[in-house]
Amino acid sequence: MKKFMLIIGFLILFVSAYAQEIGYSDKIEEAIVNCRNCNICPDGKIINDKICIYFFWGQGCPHCAEEKPFLEEMKMKYPQIEIYDFEVFYNKENENFWKNICEKYGIQPYGVPMTFIGDKVFVSFVRKESLTHSPLLFSISLPILGIVLGCIIALIAIFFFLRGRIKVKVKV
Repeated sequence: MKKFMLIIGFLILFVSAYAQEIGYSDKIEEAIVNCRNCNICPDGKIINDKICIYFFWGQGCPHCAEEKPFLEEMKMKYPQIEIYDFEVFYNKENENFWKNICEKYGIQPYGVPMTFIGDKVFVSFVRKESLTHSPLLFSISLPILGIVLGCIIALIAIFFFLRGRIKVKVKV
């Protein structure tokens, strides 16, 4: 039983280490409104009386193109926002900077847009109005569902194996 609990604990730590939110517009605005110590940028730069937002995007990315005007709307609504945007598809220096920031946060730089606000990271972008029609929601949640179900099945198999209900026969 101790082994079983140890395995569950390890899996919980592994899954939580990669927790990032999908960039729903209402979640991004919520992060802006409730931000604490957001004058410290992801690279450690401090800006006085401002909320630092790092926005990594790629030229030709449709979700990036949708998030850009949204961030400008947020800047108009909340003038204390300071947005730093970095194009990473065609700018090697920005791409390396993005990879360094992701490494600092313990995440993989696997897709854009990626937005950093305080200690929160938002991957991709979906306006709140388009949530029910978004193929992005399905395409992101499907792999996550597969990972979770795979872990559950593996845990059940390990549990029964340790309890002796599954016997492995080896032919030599």
